[in-house]
Amino acid sequence: MRTFNYKDIFLIQTAIIAAVYNVLVFVIPFRRGGGFWSGYGFTMLMFAVLAGIGFYALGREGVKGKFYAIPLVSVAKKFLILQIIVGLSQMLFQFIPAHYGIALNTVFLGICVAKLITVGTAKKIIERIDEKVGEKVFYIKSMQVDVEGMVGKTSDEILKKALKNLAETIRYSDPMSNPQLAAVENKIEGKIAILAETIERADNDASKTLCDELQQLLAERNRKNKLLK
Repeated sequence: MRTFNYKDIFLIQTAIIAAVYNVLVFVIPFRRGGGFWSGYGFTMLMFAVLAGIGFYALGREGVKGKFYAIPLVSVAKKFLILQIIVGLSQMLFQFIPAHYGIALNTVFLGICVAKLITVGTAKKIIERIDEKVGEKVFYIKSMQVDVEGMVGKTSDEILKKALKNLAETIRYSDPMSNPQLAAVENKIEGKIAILAETIERADNDASKTLCDELQQLLAERNRKNKLLK
């Protein structure tokens, strides 16, 4: 048996509301003039826009993808409600020439599309920023896990303390980065790789020296990171 997801439920709800709207406008004895068909046509077009936005946005995988889609759906819903009001007004007050109604609806649709493009662009920018933040957080977390894993590989208590302090420094370092920090970040990664090797061969003096050097490099990175913001 098929399980309905949020996208399916949204599309079903939209179809039900569209069906109810159609029943109402054709049961109520409106005069079927140009104003009626203008209001009706553009309102049905807005229903199609809402359904399309829902199909595209809510069909994204993952919770974040759906969360970022909410503003798009919200904008489309608001414009649909306004279009229903405008369309019904055209049906009721048909003394207004139909070409004025078409012009009004066209402008209204254009504003809706422009707003959706703006929100969609902002959504993509936020997703890219979030992806970059995730990558940098992983970069910091990965280094922290690597250093923490080295603690149990040595019996030297002074070195253990130095490694724990280094892991704490990494943990509280700013996860965000800047292209201008590439040189110092590459040095940090290289030093951690060398540190892992010195730990493996029980070269405690070299390991302690590397811990001190890494503390200095991390401090340098964090200072520069603040200046670049």
